[in-house]
Amino acid sequence: MSLARQMKRCRLAVASALLVPALSLAAQPGPPAGAPPSAPDTSQAGAVRVFVDCQSNRCDFDFFRDQMRWVNFVRDRLYSDVLLLVTSLRTGAGGTEYTIAALGNDRYRGRADTAVVIANPNDADDVVRRQLARTFGLLLAPYAARTPLASRIDMTFRAPTGAPASPRGVKDPWNFWIYRISANGFGSGEKRQTFRYGFLNASASRVTAGWKMGVGANLGYDESKFRVSDTTTFTNLLRNYGGNAMITRAIGGHWAAGMVVSGAYSDYNNYRMNLRVQPAVEWNYFDYKDFTRRQLTAFYSVGVVHNDYKQTTVYGVTDETRPLQSMTLSWNARQPWGSVNAQLFGSQFLHDLDKNSYGVSSYVDLRIAKGLAFNFGGSYTRVNDQLYLPRGELSESEVIARQQALATNYRFNVNFGLSYTFGSIYNTVVNPRFNAGRGVSVSY
Repeated sequence: MSLARQMKRCRLAVASALLVPALSLAAQPGPPAGAPPSAPDTSQAGAVRVFVDCQSNRCDFDFFRDQMRWVNFVRDRLYSDVLLLVTSLRTGAGGTEYTIAALGNDRYRGRADTAVVIANPNDADDVVRRQLARTFGLLLAPYAARTPLASRIDMTFRAPTGAPASPRGVKDPWNFWIYRISANGFGSGEKRQTFRYGFLNASASRVTAGWKMGVGANLGYDESKFRVSDTTTFTNLLRNYGGNAMITRAIGGHWAAGMVVSGAYSDYNNYRMNLRVQPAVEWNYFDYKDFTRRQLTAFYSVGVVHNDYKQTTVYGVTDETRPLQSMTLSWNARQPWGSVNAQLFGSQFLHDLDKNSYGVSSYVDLRIAKGLAFNFGGSYTRVNDQLYLPRGELSESEVIARQQALATNYRFNVNFGLSYTFGSIYNTVVNPRFNAGRGVSVSY
């Protein structure tokens, strides 16, 4: 294509880009000829400004904006009159408990209200989002009552049709036990390579205010085959399966005690059987009732580990039983300025105190300024307790395929991100067009 034709096409593209907005403006209907100009309605600008901080995939922000037109949803908490901070936790029945804190900002600073929404395990997404939107409205009503839109807002009440049932009169045939079974499979391939993966998981749990119990089992199968030549095929097979059981007793508002038992088979870690029995205790600096907003816990366990190895280890043993202790300090906080998850952890074999591992991990998400957010995280672990390493050298293919764990004295990972948003602070319009478009992607 000649340079002249390329320049002509560029001019046409630029002209089209400028013409589309002009046509859209021209298409807007204007007032009739001779009619006096009507005063614009500015009451929406005075609506309560709200920022929703919710990490759950059931927080449908488009739905909230469409259903709550009497609110101005803004893109940054620093522009808001009210911050809706939504945290969630799985309930004993397998559903979700959403705790919603409405925190006042600017002229409402210091005001805080809290509400709880319980979603059943089988509730459809539409049911959950409507429950959340209704609760948002109840929390925001006192703020909206002071805005120019107050006279246009109505509140309705659906009277109960019968006497409420007493919780004591409810008979649960399952005695609070919840059972789950899941299975996943994957397969792909081409002429010289094939991949197969499968995973099976089964669990049962019972959660009450005083006790927490659970048992589970899992099975994993991962196979890859590569035809290196007409006569040579390399197969990478990784299998793992096992089970675990846990029981915990609440002791007041700050303590809990219990026991964890687990057993596992692993090709990667050279385990024919890895059996652990560990009594444990946990202390929370804050009351457990505040778990959705903050926790500072110390977890300690001590017990025994029995290992039956597939191959003789570098220490010349095929099985062994060792005492083990471990401790974890955790800090979790979610506040208007962001969230923090940090841990200090370590474990140690008591028969040889030099056989240990310890490290730190953290994830921090900070709202630094209006529109500016920064997140970073990672972990670092010192490793001195690889009792399971098999004797002998791995081939180059086995190392590349990660068929077995390799000797190391540390592990690490790191991640970080930065985002900046600017422009209009209002976010009340919903437009679903082109959501399923292909070839062009616009994020907002």
